[in-house]
Amino acid sequence: MVGNKNMLHKLLKKVSVVVMAISIFSLIGCSEIDHQQAADVEKLLQEKYDQEFKATHIGGRYGTANNDTVTTYLHPANNESLVFKAVMDKNGVLVSDSYIPRLISDSLNHILKKELEVAGIESESNTVVMDADSSAETNSKISLEEYVKTYKPGYFSADMIVKETPNLTAEQFEKALTAVYQASTETTFQVAIHVISNDDYEECLKKFKSMSDISDSMYADYKVVDEMKLFIDTEGFHIFQAGKGGE
Repeated sequence: MVGNKNMLHKLLKKVSVVVMAISIFSLIGCSEIDHQQAADVEKLLQEKYDQEFKATHIGGRYGTANNDTVTTYLHPANNESLVFKAVMDKNGVLVSDSYIPRLISDSLNHILKKELEVAGIESESNTVVMDADSSAETNSKISLEEYVKTYKPGYFSADMIVKETPNLTAEQFEKALTAVYQASTETTFQVAIHVISNDDYEECLKKFKSMSDISDSMYADYKVVDEMKLFIDTEGFHIFQAGKGGE
């Protein structure tokens, strides 16, 4: 009986060693694959835009029943805060990337920040271009006006975080939205605003700037003290949700 227990113990020990070796090998293999795929995407984007990019991490991977691509998150080598994503298929072909739309988003963010700073409001925004296909565009110097005239987006949809400010109202954003509307040759602009507590704003800002896409789940770890939804179109400035300050 004792002999059987010893044999079983040795067998289990051997199995554990094998499983551990396989796990370590898998991790190393996966890391090497990620590194190579990231390098491949960096090269494809450099060829497309004639500038250097740095990959931060791998997202969705090909090899599943419904997906034969891999998503990589990157930023220009000289701008870590401008994060976008690129999709490559299993044959090493660049399927799509959101670099140009993120540049347009950055342009819109600059206008909004500048206007809101004058009003004493600290903000950051991430804008999505809706109903426009600019995947063939390779000019990273394209202006906001040129982009709108060429690709005619249906509208812009933005997420914005704002640092908690006393007596903040929806009306205080009208001038900023008007400036964006005029700069984008009168393209409808809508924005969902999350007002973040003073204590949480800096941490929330870091996470916000590190993401290419914003979802509501992003705010789960931070205290949101107010929310507003605004838009501007041919009929003017509108308040869809006023927030506490507008009640």
